[in-house]
Amino acid sequence: MLEIIRTLIEALANGFPGIRSMREDKRHRQLGAELFLLYARMNQLMLTAEDIVRYLEEYAASTAHRPTGELPEHDRRLRPLVERQREDLLDVRHLLDERSAVVQIIEPEAYNRLAPLLGLKQGALDTLCRIMYGGDLPLGPSQAEIDAWTAALPPRRDDPSRSSLFGLVAADRLVERSARRWREDALPRGSWGRDVHARVVHYLAERQPRGQLTEIRSALTLLRSTLLENFTLADVLLEVGDRARPSSAHRGAGRR
Repeated sequence: MLEIIRTLIEALANGFPGIRSMREDKRHRQLGAELFLLYARMNQLMLTAEDIVRYLEEYAASTAHRPTGELPEHDRRLRPLVERQREDLLDVRHLLDERSAVVQIIEPEAYNRLAPLLGLKQGALDTLCRIMYGGDLPLGPSQAEIDAWTAALPPRRDDPSRSSLFGLVAADRLVERSARRWREDALPRGSWGRDVHARVVHYLAERQPRGQLTEIRSALTLLRSTLLENFTLADVLLEVGDRARPSSAHRGAGRR
């Protein structure tokens, strides 16, 4: 699942090469506010991911030297981390809906990387959140899988048609082929025995999550630099304030 977080952050960090030439208007402020909110949520995703990886490393190390048959039960330390990660992923998915400035303005190549994650009805984010709803920890998808999705999607032009129904349906189909395997490969809620221990050890050795966290942190630094160089605090606060301010009709209705 770390690969999903990494792909999200890298797409956002590299998806706005023309941002310096944007006119500083409401659309510009909206983009800044959305990127700021996404940055804050992505940072939380990374921090929770670090806690999860640390837990898995401790679990693998603490059981590696025990005699066969004496592996301890999986305690409940991981469950709140999975729930927190799920909530943050849901927030990210909500921010990246089809009406968001980020989705509409982001350059086509970066959009192509986001499309399978967002999808129409069953993007990767929604699928992972459903798996996590029961307390399981999904390990998929791999980076190779995400890269294959991007290559399989039809090229998108830099115009509004890139958000077409066809493209998102195609992304849903790509994800659907993998969803069952993700559920089967997820680390289950509840007691863990020797079989799960072996899977955790294999995951740590093969997928190198500690190294992925380093890359995620670097991408977050780049995204933060984009925010600092192209938006002011006033831009962000003004747009967030506009969102929070109720309309006159709504205020009038509240006085009745």
